[in-house]
Amino acid sequence: MLTHPGNYIGDSWYYVQDDIVHCFYLTCPEKVNRHTAWDIGHAISSDLVNWKILDLALKKGAPNSYDGICPATGSVIRFQNHYWLAYSANWCGPNATVALAMSHNLYQWEKLSSNPVTQLDPQYYEIVAPEPRNWSHWRDPFLFEYGDFVYHFVCARSNKGPDDVRGTVGLARTRDMYNWEVLPPPEIEPVAKELECPQLYKSGELYYLVFSTAPQWFCKAFLQRYPQHDLRWSSYSMVGTTPFGPFRMHNNGQIIPSNYHVQPYANQIVFWKNQHFLIGTVWNDKQDFICDPIPVEFTEIGIKILA
Repeated sequence: MLTHPGNYIGDSWYYVQDDIVHCFYLTCPEKVNRHTAWDIGHAISSDLVNWKILDLALKKGAPNSYDGICPATGSVIRFQNHYWLAYSANWCGPNATVALAMSHNLYQWEKLSSNPVTQLDPQYYEIVAPEPRNWSHWRDPFLFEYGDFVYHFVCARSNKGPDDVRGTVGLARTRDMYNWEVLPPPEIEPVAKELECPQLYKSGELYYLVFSTAPQWFCKAFLQRYPQHDLRWSSYSMVGTTPFGPFRMHNNGQIIPSNYHVQPYANQIVFWKNQHFLIGTVWNDKQDFICDPIPVEFTEIGIKILA
């Protein structure tokens, strides 16, 4: 379990290098308001249970800068002999964007002078969501390599359809990490107003879209299809045959059963020692923490916790 005494902990993401797992996570002192002043923390582990907290990986920018409001969830990839950390900039502001930092060793990071690298294209995506979260949704970038390109997914909203089914995944690609092209969203079964922290994983011939969402964001069609579903803040999976869909949900997509002893949010999947583990954040009045690893398996109909 990872705790940061005296600090709140937000969402986290991971990179495995040899026998070390790097955890990057949102953090801020408990004396400030949660979700308003995140920096990006850094910790390492050799067992996913015991963590050593290091210096901050990145600090938020100046108040009026492109990343001055606060970062949100990100991801790390190795590409062309460098490490790249994507993070959300001004995620709850009027001009939400994705920014990048580069490192040679995973420990020292430098923001790109060309930041931000992407922002939503109103040709495909809704500029501002309706009340009560009237933001520009373009956050939580997840980097992955496919073919000759590096892509990122982000939490976004389509500019088409009823309000409650507009939650989608924003898509962009690059050949060099500096010049990006924003693309139309992949084909995703309508589920909710927001698909937070979208991620992509491959197992066998199938691709898995993992995301988190909240009870108030599910669409009417989902509630009618699964009337007995225990609505809560949790993570879900969809299955597709390509990295870009079509993604479909099976058996309500739930990864963590409602009776499981811990209920983390903004979960990520880490492949470690030939096993997949789910790890996420639990917000607690006494002390936020990142949970111990939960073994999961990939099936033809989604991801589930191993008994």
